[in-house]
Amino acid sequence: MNYVNTISSFILKQTKRNQYARFLYTVHHNEKRGLFYVKLDDNSRAVLHYIAEGKVLDMQTIAVPYRYTGRGLARLLAETAFTHAIVNHYYMYLTCEYMQKYYLAIKNPDLEERIVGPPHILEGPDSEPLDPDIIYELPDPEDFLIYSS
Repeated sequence: MNYVNTISSFILKQTKRNQYARFLYTVHHNEKRGLFYVKLDDNSRAVLHYIAEGKVLDMQTIAVPYRYTGRGLARLLAETAFTHAIVNHYYMYLTCEYMQKYYLAIKNPDLEERIVGPPHILEGPDSEPLDPDIIYELPDPEDFLIYSS
């Protein structure tokens, strides 16, 4: 019985840590270099790199040091990038596979009007507005398969 309690406690801690990454880390933005990044404890960084072309941000890649995977840093960077695009009236082209998966996981009308590609991401039914009461129950972006043509 003690073993089960230990495992459940560990899983609960991991879930809480992943869910609250936004409270543990600060996302910085270097617009000149096209980066959103999080400074980590060992002087490394989790980085989302994009290329700005007018009002379109081409989200290229997200890199999280292996030691920090599973802590919600990629999700935090993706959330920040989407929020930045909506607030500042940018459009986004999602070259990064993780960003494509994250978009499919949280697809909503505010984002749909901001995403301009790739074409296979634009297909499919329109989405419904998000219910703010279930925001933390969203599927994990890694659960989505991306098939590009």
